[in-house]
Amino acid sequence: MNRYASIVLALFVASLASKAGAEDYQLLTGLNAGMAPGAARQVFPSGPPSIIPGSFNDGDRLAGTSDASAAPYLGTGTPLLSPNQYGSLSFLFRRGSIPAGSAGQQPVLNVDYLGGPLLDLDGDMGNGSRRLTPLAGQTPVEIPGTFSTVGLNLDTAGGSIGLTNFDATATNQGFPGFGPNIAVTVNTLAGTQPNGTLGSAINPGIDTRQGALSLFAPGVYQVSNLGYEIWHDSIDPTSSTAATLGTFQYLGSLRGWVIERDGNGDFPTLAGLGLGTTLWPLVNTANVGQMYAQSSGMPPFVSITNGPTADQFSAPGNGGLPLSDFGGDLGAYLDNVVLPLVDPLSQRVVYLESAGFGMNNSFDPVFGDTTGYDMVLVAQSPPIPEPATLGMILLSAVFVRRGRRCAVPRG
Repeated sequence: MNRYASIVLALFVASLASKAGAEDYQLLTGLNAGMAPGAARQVFPSGPPSIIPGSFNDGDRLAGTSDASAAPYLGTGTPLLSPNQYGSLSFLFRRGSIPAGSAGQQPVLNVDYLGGPLLDLDGDMGNGSRRLTPLAGQTPVEIPGTFSTVGLNLDTAGGSIGLTNFDATATNQGFPGFGPNIAVTVNTLAGTQPNGTLGSAINPGIDTRQGALSLFAPGVYQVSNLGYEIWHDSIDPTSSTAATLGTFQYLGSLRGWVIERDGNGDFPTLAGLGLGTTLWPLVNTANVGQMYAQSSGMPPFVSITNGPTADQFSAPGNGGLPLSDFGGDLGAYLDNVVLPLVDPLSQRVVYLESAGFGMNNSFDPVFGDTTGYDMVLVAQSPPIPEPATLGMILLSAVFVRRGRRCAVPRG
């Protein structure tokens, strides 16, 4: 590459790094496939008789740290996708409690591994439409060349970040005695219709879809107060809520970081920069006792609790463990684990986390309308430029060198 082409390419990369706008960020995968983000640990119910502990494999809730463990499928049959098949860095955590009669309650935690190709639940990719709710007798299919994504609109000049979409496949370990279709889920932004059409928030006081974006250091922006509601649905056509989206509702406020490459294509070093640690072991009880709209069913509004009387979800140990790897420095974790996985042509990576609450619109007695619906998202901006665009850049550089007038593509 000649000197002029190098200069133009560097300017192009720099312009991409500073450009604000809406993009579908791809959820990162490729790390610890088949593994849970934590070694098995016991969590006891907080009230008497407290004799049945639960086994939680959530650790510090980050992929790639030292306490991972196996995540075998626990149900009957064979699921469409195995638990954490793609090696996810993004997760949904849902705290529950199993009624155990005179023995009280047994704590339980469900981990959904977000990422991989999107699904078409009608099983027919040739019919010109995609379906997000299951049909009896139809086997869902993965859509080749697709990615699970979170849509973000970054306005670095205006200091804001918007949540524009969420479209993600997830897997989990299922539950003993239950069939395989509850182990694979589709995850969408609240209000999404079965055909994928986006809708409005039903809990706009929480699901604001807007947050603050502030410059923290060169190439590093801090995200705060990004309100969301994510809908979570299995691919089980026999579910009581199979015909609608929003079986589970995850609500909360995201915080985190956006990291950009510089004009040389390098990410900044984050270790020691002051990014701090993660939210865990926080359990957010701020919304307990408040009423929120259900996506479907009756009653239309429900009150959030802190779990059963004999198993309070905010008791110590319920919200994951503090980050201890890398000296508890989230920046060092991102340097060593996340950034090496980012596509060389992706200009940004985003890390978002929340300690939230949620609702269950099925008849499931284990997971209720409670605290303990938490989330971690790690995603990269779509890789650019495409080879054709890069060719145009180099061609432009040649014209510039010859003194001709030529517009440089801006992406």
